[in-house]
Amino acid sequence: MNGIVLSVSRSIARVTGAALGPYQTAVVRIGFAATWLLFLLRELPHRHELYGPDGPWGHDLAEQLIADNGAFTVLMWSDGRAWFEIVYAVAVLSSVLLLLGWRTRTMSVLFMVGVLSLQNRSVFMGDGGDNVVHLMSIYLVLTRCGQVWSLDARRARRAAAARARGERVVDRVGPVLWSALGFGLVAVTSAGLLDGDWFVPALLWAVWISLGLWWVVGRGPEGGQPRILLDVVTHVVHNGALVVIMAEACLIYATAGWYKIQGSRWQDGTAVYYPLNLDYFTPWPALSDALA
Repeated sequence: MNGIVLSVSRSIARVTGAALGPYQTAVVRIGFAATWLLFLLRELPHRHELYGPDGPWGHDLAEQLIADNGAFTVLMWSDGRAWFEIVYAVAVLSSVLLLLGWRTRTMSVLFMVGVLSLQNRSVFMGDGGDNVVHLMSIYLVLTRCGQVWSLDARRARRAAAARARGERVVDRVGPVLWSALGFGLVAVTSAGLLDGDWFVPALLWAVWISLGLWWVVGRGPEGGQPRILLDVVTHVVHNGALVVIMAEACLIYATAGWYKIQGSRWQDGTAVYYPLNLDYFTPWPALSDALA
């Protein structure tokens, strides 16, 4: 009995004492940011037809659908070409900065906003891969995915070295960025632009408030009780999101494989043959022909 209690205590301490899987979450961050960035750059010449004002799924049709499903997209705030270009540019920029790991938490929020805004604007343009990016963009907000292989990690190491030398470290960029985004969040909330589904607006406010609280507490002593409490909460949220990411990946591929092997078209090769003869799935035609 004592062994079970000790094991449970160690597990709780492990979950609450550290943000697990730093390299794994960094791989997820870099992988999905790079995937979305390459997609945005590849479709740059066709962006207006896919998600913008020139698309077959017009602004009025998107408004009717979003009025029913409550999906979040800032592209519904205006149907102007200039607003679309701004949103697309922010989506590209946030993907680059998330890939590099600069102000990772803030960039993960802007990355999520960009993904949701473009995909929910034209929901029929996506496929299963886009759905995965859609979900992972939300999960990434909850993770500490910039612990390694990021500009944030390099800045943290330099700050620690400066403090060890007795130097005073002041972060000016963080408060300015927090204030600017907070002003925008207050403005769009006051204008009623976040009405609809409650989840994304609640997540945006929760992250903004938590970042402000983290900055205030971080100015206090390193081992203070508020700092310890925030560390525990952050670790639990990160580790919980990491479990969800792993479960999501297992569920997606396990169920997809299970349903496929039960189908006659997969068993006789038909379901593989036809995609191998489509230009979209044949980056190396010779290899595709040999497999087909």
